[in-house]
Amino acid sequence: MSGFKFLIFLITRMKPAHPCQIHGFSVTPALTFYGLAVKIMVKQISVKGGSIMPKTGRNIYRRKDGRWEGRYPKGFADNGKTVYGYVYARTFTDVKNRLVAALREPPKPKRAAVCLAEVTEQWLLAVSPKVKPSTLARYDTVAKVHILPVLGKAYVGRLGSSEISAFTKGKLQRGRADGSGGLAPKTVRDILSVLKGIIDFAVRERVIENPVAITYPKQERKPMRVLSRAEQRVLRKALLDGMTVHRAGILLCLYTGLRVGEVCGLRWDDFSPSLDRVSVRRTLQRVSGEGGAGKTRIILDSPKSPASIRDIPVPKTIVPILAGFRRGGDAYFLSTSEHPRTEPRTMQNHFKRVLKAAGIPDANFHCLRHTFSTLCIEAEVDVKSLSEILGHANVTVTLNQYVHSTFEQKREGMSKLERYLGL
Repeated sequence: MSGFKFLIFLITRMKPAHPCQIHGFSVTPALTFYGLAVKIMVKQISVKGGSIMPKTGRNIYRRKDGRWEGRYPKGFADNGKTVYGYVYARTFTDVKNRLVAALREPPKPKRAAVCLAEVTEQWLLAVSPKVKPSTLARYDTVAKVHILPVLGKAYVGRLGSSEISAFTKGKLQRGRADGSGGLAPKTVRDILSVLKGIIDFAVRERVIENPVAITYPKQERKPMRVLSRAEQRVLRKALLDGMTVHRAGILLCLYTGLRVGEVCGLRWDDFSPSLDRVSVRRTLQRVSGEGGAGKTRIILDSPKSPASIRDIPVPKTIVPILAGFRRGGDAYFLSTSEHPRTEPRTMQNHFKRVLKAAGIPDANFHCLRHTFSTLCIEAEVDVKSLSEILGHANVTVTLNQYVHSTFEQKREGMSKLERYLGL
């Protein structure tokens, strides 16, 4: 057996043993010898007259379809077996050149079996400088409350569609942390999005070669809660009858579309001197503690997106109400003598108490934003201006998510049809 053939014989039968650590992953000593063998193979193929087509036909051969195929060892699988790569061309010279180029690429080291928990930890570290603190806290909570207790010990390279499907089914049927039932499809979709981010990171870091396919559960879009004209009148009267700074904040959101975190993050110096314009520059949020356990914490962060940093005109009818609560400089808009600022949860509770006292069916604070957008469409405010007031990146988001036709609009539409048909 020639020296060259003997090297190939050894490469294809070497078992990766005694792994050492390189960048946190195991690499076998065989790769050192592998590199030497590759250099010799490249030299053999490159030299004119080299043994390119041995009698055994293991390197380059002509296929039945007339094309040329070259085969080369490119690394090791988890079980220690050699993984081969293939190159194809229409001529012998082209396939030889492609084979030489492929052999000169550094071989992929064999990765030790890495569990999902380890990859998740590295992923969180990698994304932490790129996302907002609130987003990082959400990722951390989702991973440590929902993903790792089920899949944390699984080897990431062995996660397949069946394992992901079983995980998804389990979350839909019994995914609540308190064991009281399943999670909503929207929540499960959010969990799977985090899992996909972890797996994609593993692919980029070459922990695994191919990502596993993830099938998301179907999500039925629930109708957004929009206050009717009658409910708006009752709410406005209830707010004006017992005006406080928190009720002024509710009224401001109803007529500007501010998010609850944005109104809680406002300071008085964010308003113009005449109070007819407000600048959104920050948001106040309560986020979960590390891993979803322990106490939550309040953070002051940048708005949801760059488009959310915006200036909003304040309706003239609200300006005198705001003036009655004006405080100095950098004081928070929703501050009182007892509390220097108001957090979103407290603001939600204020809103629900007002609804209950006014006899209005329950709704969350965000319905004020939906109601404002619908009011603007009814008033024929152009969609581009409305999109900028709401802080959306484009008008498509405004139209698809926040513009809702009321029953009154539908009735008016049917009346127009009747008049057109002469009925």
